[in-house]
Amino acid sequence: MPIRVLIVEASSGGVVGGSLTGFVHLVRGLDRGRFEPAMALYEQKSIEPELAALGVPVFHVSRKRIPKEHALLDSPGYHRAREHGAIRGSLRGARQVARLLVEELPAAVQLVRIARASRADVIHLGNGVRANFDGILAGMMARIPVVCHVKGFEKYGPREQWGAKRLASLVFMTEAIAAHCRDRGIVAPDNRVIYDAVDSAWLVPAKSREGVRAELGVGADDPLILISGNIQEWKGQAVLVEAMGRIAAKHPRARCLVAGGVHRAGAEYADAMRRRIAELGLGERIHLLGFRDDMPDLIHAVDIVVHASVRPEPFGRVILEGLLAGKLVIATDAGGVRELIENEATGYLVPPGDDAALAACLERALAAPELAEEIGRRAKLWATEQFSLDRHVAEMGAVYERAVAVHGAARRESPAVRSEIT
Repeated sequence: MPIRVLIVEASSGGVVGGSLTGFVHLVRGLDRGRFEPAMALYEQKSIEPELAALGVPVFHVSRKRIPKEHALLDSPGYHRAREHGAIRGSLRGARQVARLLVEELPAAVQLVRIARASRADVIHLGNGVRANFDGILAGMMARIPVVCHVKGFEKYGPREQWGAKRLASLVFMTEAIAAHCRDRGIVAPDNRVIYDAVDSAWLVPAKSREGVRAELGVGADDPLILISGNIQEWKGQAVLVEAMGRIAAKHPRARCLVAGGVHRAGAEYADAMRRRIAELGLGERIHLLGFRDDMPDLIHAVDIVVHASVRPEPFGRVILEGLLAGKLVIATDAGGVRELIENEATGYLVPPGDDAALAACLERALAAPELAEEIGRRAKLWATEQFSLDRHVAEMGAVYERAVAVHGAARRESPAVRSEIT
């Protein structure tokens, strides 16, 4: 009988991010004779029809959120009180209790019901120990082993340390994330680094390079640059806008595609970016595309893929997509990105938020397209070997199998189960 895996993806913000996309690629590769996936989402997602086509049942969790903004933030007395360590600690503790009672326990109860409805043998949490604390509670309540995937650089405290010890496994997206967690005491009985992957079949474009460019109003020989990701400040799309302004005079035919929906937290940032594009006179050269479900077509139609996050990026899925498509990738030199790109060999790395350095790299690539193409070819060969979907699926499958086996052994050894048997 196949192992039934309930994948829990708790992201919100009205967009589809790299975490959920990675899970879709995982379920595309899972052997359905060995694994039977289902998914729990915390909001409606545009990717659900694709999950349905893959035969993945989708459940929804309704989680209340305690607002981060409140009336006391306008009170000078509140801020003075927070300057005292004891008061600050008490307020933090009170908020954690409120979060547990209002957000996490009700969501955990819903997850228990979903786990039972899907007859889950293992729960796979996709958003880390902090954001998925309700999933850890659900696993304990339902007595189902929990695998927690850590895909970001989070803040951790004693309760996250406590929760991590009760997991079957922690899976880290990169070595950088593993080190971050280890240094903060986030350790499970089993800890592994497993890189994400891209389904090579998904990456095959449906349209020709020329056809995509024609639809976008871009010339067949115009240098074309792509940045992809949900539009919010830390993703750094505005850094590329400034870099495009710097190279505009020298490369008047260069064009840029900005693909990605506006995150709920990024509305003001998106408005400011549009105003800046107008100020720089780049309205005809920077195409704001919004959310796109044809990323393989776009990636294959461009010459350069840019990643411009201003904070350390845990992984950078668009980086991997660009590498596997044989494109030159210019990315921020921070976080897990250094595990994907060797500077000058398989791409270019630039300091976070440095539009001048990004512009210099773009100029270098546009001035020597043959070198850019050669780097792209080398990157594709390396990435195809290191980040294959088969390897990713095999490693995740081993985690599921271990979790179920260890949990089963523990159940057989527990006094309650022994008494039931005898």
